[in-house]
Amino acid sequence: MRIKFLFLLILSLFIVNPVFCSPEKTVVRVAISSNNSFEYTNVKISSKSPISIIDMSSGGANSQIAVIEPEKIIEIKMKDSFYDVYTDGELKYQKLSGPLLFNSNSEIEVMDLNKKGTPAKYKGMLELKNTKNNASFNVVNVVDMQNYLRGVVPNEMPVSFGFEALKAQAVAARNYATNANMSSNYDLVDSTAAQVYYGANSYREISDKAVEETKGIYALYQEHPIMAQYFSTSGGITDDWDDVFGDGSPSNKYPYLKARYDKEGQKPLKTEEDVKRFYSSTDGGIDINSPKYRWSYEFTRAELENVLHNTLQQQSKAGLVNPSYDGDIKIEGLKEIRPLKRTQSGKITELEIVSKTGNYKVKKELGIRRVLKKNNAMLPSANFFVETIGEEKQAALGTEEETGLLKLFSSFDDEKYPKTFKITGGGFGHGVGMSQFGAYNLAKAGKKYPEILNHYYTDINISTYPKTVLFNEYNVWYKTEFYFDKNTYKSAYLYINNYKGASEFPFKINDLDFNSTREISNNKVLKINITQYLKNGLNIISFAPLTRENKGKYIIYRVEFN
Repeated sequence: MRIKFLFLLILSLFIVNPVFCSPEKTVVRVAISSNNSFEYTNVKISSKSPISIIDMSSGGANSQIAVIEPEKIIEIKMKDSFYDVYTDGELKYQKLSGPLLFNSNSEIEVMDLNKKGTPAKYKGMLELKNTKNNASFNVVNVVDMQNYLRGVVPNEMPVSFGFEALKAQAVAARNYATNANMSSNYDLVDSTAAQVYYGANSYREISDKAVEETKGIYALYQEHPIMAQYFSTSGGITDDWDDVFGDGSPSNKYPYLKARYDKEGQKPLKTEEDVKRFYSSTDGGIDINSPKYRWSYEFTRAELENVLHNTLQQQSKAGLVNPSYDGDIKIEGLKEIRPLKRTQSGKITELEIVSKTGNYKVKKELGIRRVLKKNNAMLPSANFFVETIGEEKQAALGTEEETGLLKLFSSFDDEKYPKTFKITGGGFGHGVGMSQFGAYNLAKAGKKYPEILNHYYTDINISTYPKTVLFNEYNVWYKTEFYFDKNTYKSAYLYINNYKGASEFPFKINDLDFNSTREISNNKVLKINITQYLKNGLNIISFAPLTRENKGKYIIYRVEFN
């Protein structure tokens, strides 16, 4: 089919040299935890279909050493940095170097491991790979992106939050996984340290549909997938990445993670009075129906001193307390919890503990939340203010029954200290990026998932992953598969970045051929309205490799939705 200029909007723009695009991540590697650990010395697995075993050290993916019958229990034990493999208790193979790869046409169950209250099962493959000390191994699920997201979305967001909120979560989770690279052994872990992933036993119909109907869709900033941070509940204002996680440098690594305000006309919270007034009110927030939209906790002074004795030691080991607290002299005579630095939302990023026995500064919102624990749980957020209630003279601080210490401090006789500390705040989580309760409420209000994503991420566009097209000897086409919903989008544009001046780049949209591209190849950037060529559902755009005369050149293409 000859490309018609009637449906072309060709833009010759001043642009910088585009960054060569890395391949789209279609497979992820997830470390599976057991009892909060990612290190194993033995593991048992089984499947309803035959399991093939590959020892990657002896020839790579073609080095299959065995096929185990269905429903056999395979146990792998590590001994002296090598793997021994047992079937139904009988030793079959020993001193395998690994990594070992286990593959089945059915889900693979990890025996004696429960996820979400049921036996843990995984699609894809399981890889066992030595940790750095060679005394243990990681169990890594190697799984395609779509099935990974099926095991993430219903565990990161309640399915009751609705279809559009789940689709926003699916895109955010896809972006997050695309950017993740936690270890040489794996991309992500299955816990809150990354994204909660419970595998195939946690799939749900509505979240599966959300994953399917956002297939191939990303949130991009300047043609790169954003690091789509998200959290449970906003107290009414989200925060800049740099204010919460930054290292103090003037450059903001994630300019799309900017403070967003629920209430029109809301200003940053600059004073302690601003913070107190804001978090004492429930007016105007999108997340108002969250149980953590506003919260309050009270501590007796003795209770909080005991908490701080433990938590300051823990966070000192993490390097978040100055001076470091070793617990030799117990916190006594607690006078004040003093905010030193706050963000636009009033989030405390540096805090001072003021006591008779010493003052300690705590930094980072997570460190602060972990220091001020209630009932052994950290604070929901660092968006809070502190009030003290009542005073009493402390004739002698500490008794054996109250503190476990025999040492008394008679120098406290004439001093007064608060009886109670009341901490009042709002929100749940780090407060950067998309609020999940906010997504829920925006969806309830009729917003589609692109509107939800654009509410929380600044200056983004909703697009397919940018793909690079090169010359190759094998005539392998470059393909992008994506879901287009005509009830969600008004239009779709194919962008082709031809900065390198390729002379021809034929492509297809589904079954339609667009061959005569030479006449438009001199433009740096092409923007082509392709809405009329897309169907409601899955679509495929494919580019032929560049011709030999264009060897050494490349183009970059993507589809943007509006």
